[in-house]
Amino acid sequence: MARDPKMPLTDVLWVLVHAFLSTTQQYLNPVTEEVIADVLAFHTRQLLRDPSPMLAPDCRSESIEILFGLESSLVGTNNRQAPH
Repeated sequence: MARDPKMPLTDVLWVLVHAFLSTTQQYLNPVTEEVIADVLAFHTRQLLRDPSPMLAPDCRSESIEILFGLESSLVGTNNRQAPH
């Protein structure tokens, strides 16, 4: 139940008769492959919703390039120069 995206965690808590979310936490053991697939799907949905995301004001374009393999020219910028 906890892995079903249409089942709120609060409902799982109620079904298991737990008083706190912390007691339900033991049932939340993510599978690495599912986490990766979910994160990639999330970012795909974000790109479809807004195809030109903006960098945060304090985000360095070099970080985006290293972390995500995106050229900073493909991502909207705020024209702020990174400190040297």
